[in-house]
Amino acid sequence: MTVAISNHASGADWLSSLCADILPSNNWTVVRDTFSEKVFGLPGDQGFVAFVIGAGVVEIQAFPVFDPDQPVSAQVGGFSYAYSPFLPRFVLPAGPVKVWTLVNSRRLCGVIKSGTSYYSFYGGLILPFGSNRVYPFPCFIGGSGELGGSKESAYPFMSGGNQYCPKVCLPSGGWQMVGGNSGGNTSFTNEFPYSYSYAFVHPFDGKYHRLRSKIDGGAVVYPSLVVSSGRSSDTDVLNADDGQWLGYLDGVFAIPQGRAAESLIAVDGVDYLVVPNVNKSSETYGLRLS
Repeated sequence: MTVAISNHASGADWLSSLCADILPSNNWTVVRDTFSEKVFGLPGDQGFVAFVIGAGVVEIQAFPVFDPDQPVSAQVGGFSYAYSPFLPRFVLPAGPVKVWTLVNSRRLCGVIKSGTSYYSFYGGLILPFGSNRVYPFPCFIGGSGELGGSKESAYPFMSGGNQYCPKVCLPSGGWQMVGGNSGGNTSFTNEFPYSYSYAFVHPFDGKYHRLRSKIDGGAVVYPSLVVSSGRSSDTDVLNADDGQWLGYLDGVFAIPQGRAAESLIAVDGVDYLVVPNVNKSSETYGLRLS
C-alpha cells in the first residue's frame, strides 16, 4: 500500500508518476499505455481501471475483463458509453499541484490541490458486503464531476446531476449512477437521491453537513456506505426503494464539519485529512492517510 504526499509541476506530471511508478509498485499491471488511454489490471485478477486522458481532465472507467483489441469505449462490462461523455472525471490542473495519492490492491483514491481548489478521485473496488460469488465486481468510479456549474461537487457523495456523477457496479453486473439530483441547487448538502433511480452514499445523502464534534471536542468518523436504488426508473412509485447495502468506500469518511482544509483528524492513532468539496470549505470529507 502507498500513501504518497507529493508536489508536481503540473497535474500531467503527477499522472505520469502515478502510471509509471506508484501504480506498478503496488502490483497494478499495465495492460495499455497510450497517449490518451492508460489501463491497469488490479492485483489478483480483480478487474481493470482505465484513465481516458483529455484536455485538462481525466475520465475514469472500469471493467471486469479487458480486450486488448478494443478501445476503452468498447470494453465489455464497463459503464455504458451510451451516456458519453458522462464518465466520471476529475481535473488535471496545468500549474503546480500538491497531491495526496492512496493506492492499495483494491483501489486508487486521493485529491489534487491546485490553488485553493481540491479535485478528488476514486477508482476501483469498495469493501463489499458479500463474497466474490455474489458480488463479482464491486467497483466504484468517481471524481470531481461537473465543475463551475450549479452541481459543482467534489466526490462520490453527490455530484454533477446525471452527467459526470460517480457510478457503481451492482452485483448483477449493471451500473448505476450515484447520488446527485438533476434539479437546481447550488449545494449538494440539501439534496436527496431517493426520488430518483440513483444509488447514494450514506451519510452524504442528506444533512451530513450538520455533523459536529463530540462533547469533548473530539471527532467521530463515519464510514461511507454505498447503497443501490431498487427503482428501475424515475417514474417508479415515489420512494419505492428496495435497494441493497453494497459496501463501504475504502478510505473515504464523513467527518464533523467546520474544520480547516488540510488539517488532520486523529482517531485511534489514524490520521484523516480534511478535504473540501472543490473550493467549498464548508463542505468537507475525511481521507484516511493509512
